[in-house]
Amino acid sequence: MTPMPPSLVGRIVATWANRCGQRSSLTRAAAERIDRILLFALGVGVWIFGAGDATEIAAQSRHFPAWWTALAMVGVFGTALLLAGTALQAPLPIVRRIAATHAALFAVAVGLSGWAVVPGQISDDVLWIYRLVPLGGVAATMAWRTPATSIYVFGVGVLAASSTGQATGDLGWIEFALTSIRILGITMIFVYITDTARRAAGLLDKERARAHHLASRAAADEARAGERARFAGMIHDKVLATLLDTSRGGGTAMLARQANQTLAQFAAIGRVTDMCTDLEAIEAIAREAVDATDAELRVQVRHDYSSADLRVESTVVSALAQASAEAVRNSVRHADVPGRTVARQLTIEAGASGITVVISDDGAGFDPALVAANRLGLTVSIVRRVREAGGRATIDSRPGDGTRITLAWNAPDDT
Repeated sequence: MTPMPPSLVGRIVATWANRCGQRSSLTRAAAERIDRILLFALGVGVWIFGAGDATEIAAQSRHFPAWWTALAMVGVFGTALLLAGTALQAPLPIVRRIAATHAALFAVAVGLSGWAVVPGQISDDVLWIYRLVPLGGVAATMAWRTPATSIYVFGVGVLAASSTGQATGDLGWIEFALTSIRILGITMIFVYITDTARRAAGLLDKERARAHHLASRAAADEARAGERARFAGMIHDKVLATLLDTSRGGGTAMLARQANQTLAQFAAIGRVTDMCTDLEAIEAIAREAVDATDAELRVQVRHDYSSADLRVESTVVSALAQASAEAVRNSVRHADVPGRTVARQLTIEAGASGITVVISDDGAGFDPALVAANRLGLTVSIVRRVREAGGRATIDSRPGDGTRITLAWNAPDDT
């Protein structure tokens, strides 16, 4: 049987892997995704080899006892089929155990192959199972750490060379050494490529986590800078202006009135900096969201007068306001639908139990499960920002059905 062209095989494997694992793998870390892809490709690759060399496998099997043939079929092709069927969806530790089982049974089959046949019965250059040693090395790399993998590769390589010499009747030391070197060299190339791909994925995860951390720090620094700018403006516009008029010798009554007004405004801002009333919180959230975009945004406020005594920390108000603004900006960037106008609405509800903000649109929508973990607009600027302020954020969206983002903060029990 003529083997399939590598390019065609690659396209088939890539297409199958993409269709079977796209939804689940997008939310996983890069290291896990590459492990699953490699394990899936290993299982499929063994079966592609089996299909391509089926005639040779059948011819050589006539010289082996039934027990060895059964061991080889189950240990090599049976475990490979199980590997291909579970690699993309099953828990990764279970898939790795299947890979370890494949590697172990493969080594047993290779080790027993030379003693399961009468010497010289095989007229071919090598046994069919010999050609699969590099894939056995890949299975070992996926299942075990480097020291165990190295021992496995060396041991299976020597067993394969010895078994091949035993089966073909050529046990000369020179032939044994050359065969061992050839098989070990090819296997180490496969192992090196596999290990390099896994290490690269691990480095990508580390860099992604580092970028996440830096983005969080940048968001916190931006928030602190905004507060500093706010106070700097107050000092410039009120305090320094009053002091400047004093230095110019203005009227005593006017300066007294201006100073009292400045002190009252500064004290009010100081109180708002610590705690806000429910109405102040509503105003801050609405203003931040409306200013975030030029697009039309309907604003609806539901104010329960039982919340008159509600006090909200300014950090909570700032988090809700900035997260609302980011949600509105995301809607403007991504929710537009060609041929019609997307309606956007901001609903703010304040009650004795806390504040709830809902940003909704009837636009394109999306699948939250397919949003990559490193998308900072959702994870950092909305979800994490509100969570760190003691609130919670939920995202409800489906392709074609619009998006609804709910931000909520519950007042402490003693409020």
